[in-house]
Amino acid sequence: MRRAVLAVVPACLLTLPVVLLSMAEPDVGRGRAEFARQCRMCHGADGKGNPAMARMLKVEFKAMDSEYVQKKRDEELRNIILRGTGKMVAVRGMNDQQVADVIAYVRSLAKED
Repeated sequence: MRRAVLAVVPACLLTLPVVLLSMAEPDVGRGRAEFARQCRMCHGADGKGNPAMARMLKVEFKAMDSEYVQKKRDEELRNIILRGTGKMVAVRGMNDQQVADVIAYVRSLAKED
C-alpha cells in the first residue's frame, strides 16, 4: 500500500502545474456576473445583504466589504462558497475559475470605498 501511495504522489505533483496553468487569472468582471447569478438573491446586488431575505431566514448577512469578510483568506471564502456555512447552503455548479472570479469580485468591493 505504501508503495502505491508513493507512486501516486509524484504523478499528482506532475499534473498540478497543468491544472494551475489551465486556470486564468481571477477576473472581477466575470466575478461580478457570477455573483449576480449565484449570490445576489441573498447577499444583495451591492454585497451588503438582502434585508427581505435576511428577515425570512432570520439571519444577519455580513456585508461583503466588511472587515469580517475581507479578513478571511481566499481558501476560507472558497470553502464557504462550495460547502456553505450556517444557513448558507453550498453553491452548486461553480467551477474553480468561477469561484476565484467571485472571490476577486468580493475583494474588489472593499476597494470601492
